Amino acid sequence: MDDEMLEDYLDRAVRIHFAPGMIGAGLSPYVDGKLYDYNPSGILLEESDGSLDYIPFSSIRLVQIRPKPGLWARLTGSA
Repeated sequence: MDDEMLEDYLDRAVRIHFAPGMIGAGLSPYVDGKLYDYNPSGILLEESDGSLDYIPFSSIRLVQIRPKPGLWARLTGSA
């Protein structure tokens, strides 16, 4: 993995989808939060309550990065 691949996406809303082997009965297949930090072995995700979750890359199937709101959405607050 590129060392600086996620650098441009810090403080962005993301959805982390877990690998199939990490999902159990009654557990969500994904988690939403803000990309707080990362290192070569995993991601730190800030949840809505302010808590930090460490998620190792071996547990991740997909990281969806939500786009930043456009100028109009930021001006009108419709984001």
